[in-house]
Amino acid sequence: MTEKKMIIDGIECPFTDERNVLEVARHNGIDIPSLCYCENLSIYGGCRLCLVENEKGVLDAACSMQPRNGLVVYTHSEKVLKSRHTTLQLLMNSHRAECLTCEQSGRCKLQEYAHRYNVVEPRFKENTFSHERLDVSSPCITRDPSKCILCGLCVRMCSEVQNIGAIDFTKRGKKAIVAPGFGKMLIETGCVGCGQCAAVCPTGALTINRQIPEMWRMLNDPNKRVVVQYAPSVRVGLAEEFGMPANEPVTGKLVTALRRLGVDVVYDTNLSADLTIMEESAEFLEKVKTGAKLPMFTSCCPGWIQHVEKAHPHLMPQVSTCGSPMEMLGALIRKQFKDEDVYSVAIMPCTAKKFEAQRPELEKDGQRLIDLVLTTDELARLIKAAGIDLKDLPDSEPDSPLGDYTGAGVIFGVTGGVTEAVIRRVLDDASPNTLKTIAECGVRGLEGIKAFTVTAGDLSIRIAVANGLANADKLIEKVESGEEQFDFIEVMACPNGCIGGGGQPPASNARKRERMDAIFKADEACELKIPQQNPALGYVYDELLKGRAHELLHIHYPTHGHH
Repeated sequence: MTEKKMIIDGIECPFTDERNVLEVARHNGIDIPSLCYCENLSIYGGCRLCLVENEKGVLDAACSMQPRNGLVVYTHSEKVLKSRHTTLQLLMNSHRAECLTCEQSGRCKLQEYAHRYNVVEPRFKENTFSHERLDVSSPCITRDPSKCILCGLCVRMCSEVQNIGAIDFTKRGKKAIVAPGFGKMLIETGCVGCGQCAAVCPTGALTINRQIPEMWRMLNDPNKRVVVQYAPSVRVGLAEEFGMPANEPVTGKLVTALRRLGVDVVYDTNLSADLTIMEESAEFLEKVKTGAKLPMFTSCCPGWIQHVEKAHPHLMPQVSTCGSPMEMLGALIRKQFKDEDVYSVAIMPCTAKKFEAQRPELEKDGQRLIDLVLTTDELARLIKAAGIDLKDLPDSEPDSPLGDYTGAGVIFGVTGGVTEAVIRRVLDDASPNTLKTIAECGVRGLEGIKAFTVTAGDLSIRIAVANGLANADKLIEKVESGEEQFDFIEVMACPNGCIGGGGQPPASNARKRERMDAIFKADEACELKIPQQNPALGYVYDELLKGRAHELLHIHYPTHGHH
């Protein structure tokens, strides 16, 4: 491919297949501001902050401007800076700026640009922000219309990547807002609580429903035994918040930090990820043997479960009845400390887990399995509030007996990880050669849909892996039309799987790739690679579950039907 060059601010900027001038600039180290642009979404060109000036003195939006060889633009000419200043002033008028108490403060793009371009006061005296009521109906996401600047990122994320369309532009002119249709609250829509809208919101209009005060209260209660589990991908999202590289897992430091916060017992959800694989592969092989309807769909993603319930209820019987690793460890914790006053906390990369924890199905023997779910982002805030600097902490190990895990549990954090773990289990061979073959069979990588075949003995298994619900819907359509046939389908609601979860610090595609590398590094560091090697599982089945494995580890949602 011949390299083309354009000239930005007098600098030669090479480009190849960038979509627009904005991407060319950013790839060449020039940061043009933008509030409505995201590399994974369609181009909207609504915020007008990315205007640049061409040779003829004409202003144009860099996000919708095609790069071409020899094109000359200026990103901070007098005309551009004046336009940017005015745009920011107008945006400040339409946004309730209570920065000290805003959840997004310090991360807000509007705040950052106001500082950068020295915009100290709005254009007009009167504010034009929305006075619609705060929407706290969802256990996962809080929606504050008074902070919305109509950038449309959440609308495009919800419709293009997730195919749900729970929110859209409503009303016109000065009254325009982004909201669910027909005056509904979020909880009354097809919203699955994935939190991807909050991950792209540049201001504080959509935020994670944070429950940090509740956690502090329990940590300071001398009568409570606080038991915490943390999910596979928390170990790769946390580091970035403390200025550490994204491609190194920080498991040991995470465990130390939790103990310093006052947590009594620390477990790794990887243990129950191993358990999930044991249960899920047994369920899958049973379905194959009895000729049950395939494909079987995975069940550990709560956003996906809600999506099946709301959009494809007829598929519910094909969804695995295995509880998620969070649910399974919750059940084990209740058995491990059966006579104690335990407060069970799960730290997850996922906002939808907050909804899952509250579901009536997550009650066993009259007890809630999980009392509180905190996201990676909330954990980072807790650690900062305690004045702990993560990078200076020594490493420590999670508590036994529920702290042991294998590499198969670790890889749950990335799209395709559950499937790869199931294949490891079914092939029952932990030799380096077999593991390499599995890793290279097509299961790894961040593509939206992957399909491949794996052979186990005389069994040939057709597998598909989807991340992002729009991709899942595409796959379902192909299966239902008979165009494709699969035996096993893994779905993660979030783009790239849990490493890109709505509860993780927001990240670019490049950063998510680094997180994926960190997950595979953590897998490589494990001596044991297949779940059946986990030494703790014997104790789990014999001492804690005592013949009640199906009853305690499986979930029958209303549309599942019992068997």
